[in-house]
Amino acid sequence: MNDKTLMETLKKLNKKNTAKFPVAASVLRLVPFFTEVFSEDEEVLKKLSQLADSNKNAYIRYKTFKPDEIIVLQGDVENTVFWLLKGEARIRSGDKTLARIKPITCFGELTVAASMGRTATVEADKNAEVVEIDWSITQRDTELRDRFLELLLKSTTDKLKTDYVVSVKMWKGARDLYSSCKKRVQELEAENENLRKLNNALQHKLDL
Repeated sequence: MNDKTLMETLKKLNKKNTAKFPVAASVLRLVPFFTEVFSEDEEVLKKLSQLADSNKNAYIRYKTFKPDEIIVLQGDVENTVFWLLKGEARIRSGDKTLARIKPITCFGELTVAASMGRTATVEADKNAEVVEIDWSITQRDTELRDRFLELLLKSTTDKLKTDYVVSVKMWKGARDLYSSCKKRVQELEAENENLRKLNNALQHKLDL
């Protein structure tokens, strides 16, 4: 779908419901792959940000969180996906921290993909800025649904790729460390054997 067709679709959808507090187009540009999937056109992005539900609540929202403030609560059933733009957040279950989220990363997508409750709590580790997308926006139009699914797919694939690269580096580092330790053990065993021989020879000379 080209920009012209997308604009016509957005104008049609914006006739009745226009968001009270639309997110700035400049913020949308910070979401990875967003302009690649939708458009570089400023007007298209503005129209997209103005899409809202019957209560005029924007489907795409910009939010800020203070340290220790909860972004996602484990067990909640929500239909939202997030992108951390700035700051840091941590994923925890109970009192245990499972992982940390750094910019610019998508999270909360499992709830949308699997239609399930939140599997963990996400809270701001430092002051955090996020974009939150109400996935109900994909029910407004089939073209929008396809676009947002593509956005989610690209972001998730990119995250998996990054995690895979990190994992490969970690495994390589572990293997290198193991090889280094094994070599040092062999060197120490050889030194110990030489010392044992020298000790035996010295005892023999001293008739001990």
